[in-house]
Amino acid sequence: MELSYNLFHVIQDMVLKPDFTSAMALFGLSLLNELAAVLPYVALISGQLLFLKVSSFHVIISQFFFFVAVPAGVGGAIGSFLTYGMAYFGGKPFIEKFKRYLRFSWDDIEKTNRRFKGAWYDEIIFLVLRSVPVLPSLPVNIAMGIFRMSPTRYFVLTALGFTIRMMIMFAFIWVGMETLVQ
Repeated sequence: MELSYNLFHVIQDMVLKPDFTSAMALFGLSLLNELAAVLPYVALISGQLLFLKVSSFHVIISQFFFFVAVPAGVGGAIGSFLTYGMAYFGGKPFIEKFKRYLRFSWDDIEKTNRRFKGAWYDEIIFLVLRSVPVLPSLPVNIAMGIFRMSPTRYFVLTALGFTIRMMIMFAFIWVGMETLVQ
């Protein structure tokens, strides 16, 4: 119980008093969370804003963006490479071996992949999937690995999507706080 209490206060200090050290800690936490996928860290980190007592929105948004959202987004993107890589390199052999249990084959994957023609809207769809706070990232990591998305494009869009996800949660909590105050 005391450990969870201490962890709560450490995360609260990282979010409410952001600096370079807390940004690096959030980077590491996000990376580890994507590897293990155990915490709803977007809600956990953004939820700390309920305890914020500062009224300057511009200062808060810039600090949250640079010291919380960006490090968490980049850390999450790097951490997601494990499942992406496993699906990228091992997806076809795995699907071919277990296709009768999965109820789809590699041919089905290729048919689906042909629908995505590499147009600009394919990246927009992926970015939206990454940005929605309630969608889990693990299935998207696996799908993009199986569909063989370029690793560079995957990293950039994942980091951007995770950063946008953090900012969306920030906006929801900020609006909720403002509504509660009134």
